[in-house]
Amino acid sequence: MASRSTIAVGHAALGRFIREALVAKGASTSDAETVAEGLVWANLRGIDGHGVSRLPLYLAMIASGEIDPKARAELVHDGAATFLVEGHHGFGPPAMMQAIATATERARTTGIAFGLVRETTHTGAIGRYAQWMAERGCAGIIVAAGPSFMAYHGARVPSLATSPIAIAVPRGGGTMVLDMATSAISNGKLLQARATGAPLPAGAVLNEAGEPTTDPHQAATLLPLGGAKGSGLGFMIEMLASVLAAAPIQSRALGPEKRTRRTQNSAIFAIDIAAFRPLAAFAHDADALAVLIKALPRQAGFDEILMPGERSDRTEAARRKSGIPIPAKLWEELAKIAEACAIKMPEPVPPST
Repeated sequence: MASRSTIAVGHAALGRFIREALVAKGASTSDAETVAEGLVWANLRGIDGHGVSRLPLYLAMIASGEIDPKARAELVHDGAATFLVEGHHGFGPPAMMQAIATATERARTTGIAFGLVRETTHTGAIGRYAQWMAERGCAGIIVAAGPSFMAYHGARVPSLATSPIAIAVPRGGGTMVLDMATSAISNGKLLQARATGAPLPAGAVLNEAGEPTTDPHQAATLLPLGGAKGSGLGFMIEMLASVLAAAPIQSRALGPEKRTRRTQNSAIFAIDIAAFRPLAAFAHDADALAVLIKALPRQAGFDEILMPGERSDRTEAARRKSGIPIPAKLWEELAKIAEACAIKMPEPVPPST
């Protein structure tokens, strides 16, 4: 529900606005639609740091040449169960959608498929792609590498990506989705805190001097989740998604080249559930385990035990009815985009009575 400091907009209206803004800056209608779907998906599920708040960044990246809006993803390695998609520094979501469709198709033939996507720009919330595969009967596992935002454990400067991991499986009537960064908080949450002014949790970020802070405006470097465990995961994800794809990110950023261009690579693993057991039986057992876990005795302070993605499912259901809340500061940014692109602002949702 929107507060006085937010404006609620419908998901369809928000998608229309994003699509028209991107087309105005040179994107194809198809690419703009795919990017808009991803940003709105994130907003609907409460992952607001990967939602429309990214649109000003995308437009700035188009203006600077970091995103080539005319680039087209290309399948450059095509094996029976393996493939590699070259993004050519175009929009990340179209390249990822091509890759997950390929992974799902191959998995139905071979039982499993492994693919790499290299040299895209920001791909958005990767849980969207894992969920898409799960909706089509696959277990989907995706890891992504990107720019240096997180410190390796013990370092005080950015030296790893936040290296998100998404795992999704089918369940009765839907999917179960885990989508998490290997940093204590995601970069999207940091950007959202800067937009709202909310303080950050202790132990999540360092300032420019390498000292802990909770001020989002002083934050310079994210810290890894679980210390050495989070940075170890981030390091190995760079191996699987970047080094394996012959597109290293961190060594080019930290070494003599000092590369600053925003780039993302992803590794995608698809498992056809039906290759191992009937899909309905898997979904039944997934639901049965969820019921058992949710019925366990709870610790003090816990009203409920939640499954992966359950909170986001509820947020999506609520926001589809009441609208997506846009912070006032972001609303002002969108108004500037509307003026610059000569497009209509998304229509606010009337407040509920």
